[in-house]
Amino acid sequence: MATGTLVSVEEYLATTWRPDRDYVEGELVERNTGELSHGRLQTLIAAWLLQREARWRMKAVTEVRLQINSRRFRVPDVMVLSSEAPDEEIVRTPPLLCIEILSRGDTLDFVWDRVEDYFSMGVPACWVIDPIRRRAWTATPGHLAKATDSILRAGDIEMPLADVFK
Repeated sequence: MATGTLVSVEEYLATTWRPDRDYVEGELVERNTGELSHGRLQTLIAAWLLQREARWRMKAVTEVRLQINSRRFRVPDVMVLSSEAPDEEIVRTPPLLCIEILSRGDTLDFVWDRVEDYFSMGVPACWVIDPIRRRAWTATPGHLAKATDSILRAGDIEMPLADVFK
């Protein structure tokens, strides 16, 4: 949901928003956050990934700005970066994986706009996870698949949903 406020890229990058917001073509776009189910699942996923960073030569981060292009910035719930990716305060190198956790107010259009932005900058896979219904999907460019075997996959990374749906 857009806040209706137009701001410059410079103002967006120089301001601390609480919670952080996406920036899309000059508009601040609020992200649905603040629910226990969302926050708890985000923490569990990040902790699960952190324990496996060396194994899969990656690093996991939560709520870090990702520059899609010069006029679009998104803040994924969780990003998985290659361990060889440069240390960028605002990530500009395509992550290996972006993870979006649904909140009650999220719509398919809202989430899919975010996923398509990730694909447009070269992200190869996204996970979309519903903490209430305990369902999840893997999205790749041109494809969306429900995790019918309860395992999310992205390249070498395989996360059994039972490990994070506690």
